Amino acid sequence: PPMRFLDEVHPLTKTNKLSSGYINRAMEILKQQHPEIGGLYCCTMGGSLTFPQANGPQWMQIVHDGSDHWVLVAKGFSQPNYVLVYDSMAGSNWRSKHILSCISSLLKTPEKEMTYVIKTCQWQGNGFDCGVFAIAFATSLANGQDPAFSLYDPHELRNHLDNCITSGELSPFPSTLCRVKRTRKELVVSESVFCHCRRTAYMLPSREWKMIECEQCMEWFHTMCI
Repeated sequence: PPMRFLDEVHPLTKTNKLSSGYINRAMEILKQQHPEIGGLYCCTMGGSLTFPQANGPQWMQIVHDGSDHWVLVAKGFSQPNYVLVYDSMAGSNWRSKHILSCISSLLKTPEKEMTYVIKTCQWQGNGFDCGVFAIAFATSLANGQDPAFSLYDPHELRNHLDNCITSGELSPFPSTLCRVKRTRKELVVSESVFCHCRRTAYMLPSREWKMIECEQCMEWFHTMCI
């Protein structure tokens, strides 16, 4: 489906968190520059967990966690069998139920489980740069660079992003090759998926999302998917 832009692009300041309009504009530019990459849908679809399946051997999507944080998810890049999660605030016990549900919609695996990798990317040094890092990660991936091995200059990220949005062209963000091994290890995790839609068990609070078990195949299905 075509991208839908529901929010305006608010001006970038030194400390504001990026709005969905800004995230969408960045993904729109990436899609124009890299039409072969799937995903890059309007990010507001994630609020209602309605991302369509992402097409193509490579796809990426900046996803909101339903609270106040942006994360990049991608597939078909350095570890093509897994969905890669680039989160600038990922901890050792990372598990965002909302983001995992969005991933399952984008992946729509026919298997009973989806496997994802929490990548050891750079952490943000404040509480408001998650969206900027997510766009920087996406731009690196689209240009053949693995963000896990990039050390971005946090003082230059916003200026670079502002210039890119103004010019309508996203170029790789100022960074150097990370030569120091990150203290965290990559985490490879599996999550069960269900129903025709192949989503995780996470549900929105409405009757449509109620799941019932089939007495014949013992699989669980949403009321809205039957």
